[in-house]
Amino acid sequence: MKTNKLKIIIAAIFAVIGLNASAQKCGVYKTYEDYSNGKMEVFIDCANKDGKIKPNDFFKTDYVTVIKNGEKIDLKKDEIFGYQLCNGDFFRFLNNNRLTLVDKSGLWIFSKEVVVSHSPFTGTEKVTNYYFSKDGSREIKSLTFSNLKDALPDNKVLFSEMELLFSSNSALHARNQSTGSFKINSFLNSKGL
Repeated sequence: MKTNKLKIIIAAIFAVIGLNASAQKCGVYKTYEDYSNGKMEVFIDCANKDGKIKPNDFFKTDYVTVIKNGEKIDLKKDEIFGYQLCNGDFFRFLNNNRLTLVDKSGLWIFSKEVVVSHSPFTGTEKVTNYYFSKDGSREIKSLTFSNLKDALPDNKVLFSEMELLFSSNSALHARNQSTGSFKINSFLNSKGL
């Protein structure tokens, strides 16, 4: 009797998980308002393995390709807000470069891995560049003190405190170990920004 109840409970859990996976969608958002309202320009049902989104990064083309039901749909990168994958990852573009949204607990912070060549003798290394948008609808800029000062209200006390806490532009990239959010977002949230 207990075994049958356990089997029913397990079956119900898998049914709910299956419904969530089949209801999940990925796709392209035309505008920030569409993103805010969950309205996709082109969407793919995540339960259907035939669809995919290709950012076309390799040749830095100016369009994203969505493959849905065997059809290819090309959308200009500068005419869309961004796109989301089935795993929840969200991307936007800046000058045809794909940026990954890594934190939106305050500022929207994006990252982009690039390969930097130092010299013919020392080789190359991967470096992560960080960008931000004051909120989802604003322009994306490099995450630097100078750009933050342009984006935030003019407040000398705030900027003095910020410069004490974050000693360099690279210090703006630090994350809280426990939450995973960026320390600059925690600081700005504590100031009501």
